Amino acid sequence: MSNRRPFFETVVGRRGQRRPTRQGRRPDPYDKIHRIESFALPIDDQFSSPLFSDLPGEVRDLIYEYALADYEDLGNAYELDTCYRRPDYMAPRKTDTALLRTCQAVYNDAWYLPWTLAQHTFFLTAPDRKPKNNTEPHQMERVSKLIERLHPDVLSRRKEVHNVQVFAQLYILEPGNSLNNVLQIPYFMPRTVTITIRHTDIWFWETDRPIYIRTPWINTVRFPTSVTTLRIQLESLQRRQPQIDYVVARAQQEWYFTRDDDVHLVSTAAPTATRWTGSSTWVNRRWVRDEDDQEPGVVHYYMSTLVFKPANMTEDENGYMARNAGKHARRTIEVPPDIAAKTNIPGTGYASLLTGRFEEMGITNKTPASEAVRCFREFLAEESRRNELNAAPVDE
Repeated sequence: MSNRRPFFETVVGRRGQRRPTRQGRRPDPYDKIHRIESFALPIDDQFSSPLFSDLPGEVRDLIYEYALADYEDLGNAYELDTCYRRPDYMAPRKTDTALLRTCQAVYNDAWYLPWTLAQHTFFLTAPDRKPKNNTEPHQMERVSKLIERLHPDVLSRRKEVHNVQVFAQLYILEPGNSLNNVLQIPYFMPRTVTITIRHTDIWFWETDRPIYIRTPWINTVRFPTSVTTLRIQLESLQRRQPQIDYVVARAQQEWYFTRDDDVHLVSTAAPTATRWTGSSTWVNRRWVRDEDDQEPGVVHYYMSTLVFKPANMTEDENGYMARNAGKHARRTIEVPPDIAAKTNIPGTGYASLLTGRFEEMGITNKTPASEAVRCFREFLAEESRRNELNAAPVDE
């Protein structure tokens, strides 16, 4: 069995420790990679291979992209009852890099694709709202600096990553600093950035409070000049669709974002809607308030997406929109009471049930919400009666 260590440990040492060399000096953490990059033998032109002799470079690039694109590793799927398992995020993503090991010519052509094609994902959330193994900005910074150091002569555009996904709880997103820590990673050049605010990322979703978003981050964050598309996604329960639509409509009118080169990103296209169904249980609670009795164990979600693009300030429409949005970007957006009253459920019962003793209570994932609440209440009432009897003094 191979005793080779992971790539990160080989480059920088386990947990960042510096390993002494035979000469007693501290090693350059990039030495080993430099030796790999220099190659021991000359690169063969591979003209005997149809891949190089017969196919145009454009077709060869498509083959590389297909083979080196990342995908969901469904063999290590996330647990069902988590708030981070969702469409396109059912499992961690991985890339098969065997193609790069076939020959030096292929490696020379496509070494950067696992980096640029990968969906780089960041979770600006509490620990229970994200997978255990996720990428932190400081880890990404080490990789981006490494790539820049090894390939300073490669055009920046070839090193631009195609997609960056950020899941953000509002309490972390709103100040703006944490998002800036992602956007300002040195040599990290995304083309498309997607910021998703999930149902469980909204303020006081547990108590069904009307949706509101504070907006200091709108004026705080700066996007890299490589960004050509910004997508803002806001999600909640299907029954709260009018609230989502209200917030998104206001955001489209009032928000704009700024790149490092002072170009504004504005939204002019109609928002797009997405619906999906997920588990009603996470962090050991089943949210019966949000279930339909006909579909126990699940809840229905509604998400609206706004797309922001660079504004051409020579065009009146986009130029006006950017200037007009700037007047209102500091306003908090809050759903008015009349809309909230139609979409929120009055607090007349249990919002959620602790799942730890469901088996004792005779509750399963197939038990309708109303029946689960009844079983839960009866079990606790009976347990309370038994405790009172046990605590009562015994007459001698």
